[in-house]
Amino acid sequence: MGANSLLSRVKDMTSRVVDSFIPAADDDEYEEYEEEQQRTEQISAQTQRTAVTERRVANGGTVSFSSAAYSTSSSTQRTPSTGDGGTPLTVHTTKVAELKVRIHRPRRYDDVGTAVIQLKQGIAVAVNFDCLNDSERRRVCDFLNGACYVLHGTARMVSSSIILYAPKGVEVSETPARAH
Repeated sequence: MGANSLLSRVKDMTSRVVDSFIPAADDDEYEEYEEEQQRTEQISAQTQRTAVTERRVANGGTVSFSSAAYSTSSSTQRTPSTGDGGTPLTVHTTKVAELKVRIHRPRRYDDVGTAVIQLKQGIAVAVNFDCLNDSERRRVCDFLNGACYVLHGTARMVSSSIILYAPKGVEVSETPARAH
């Protein structure tokens, strides 16, 4: 027996085994499968064109827009920092961050816990010390100064008996007095 006849017998056996496990597909089934694939590709392409895109903007928010309205030609290159045709995408907002200020008038040392909780929540606290004697005033002031320091806030004296404690991110500045 020659090598060629052995090789041809192995090929025949392999093809019979393959044909028994994987039957030959009809041409009609293949054409239907191909048409279905094309329809699926068309639907996904259409979905991608009308998909809503979100982009991060300078103030930390996001802007949503339909990418179909901003179609680009193939000659322009898109980058993450640009909008459709290479034009920088910039959004400005007039929304101002909301600042809350609470006024506290503690009558004893135990009354300042709520002021610290509000500082932790990002609420500025104005504390009026006129109802406290000197020793309690010193204790309350030390406690609030420590809490403000730990929270990276600021403390400013408004008057001889009122101190403003502002949380992190709130800038407190004094305006110079005008001379009349």
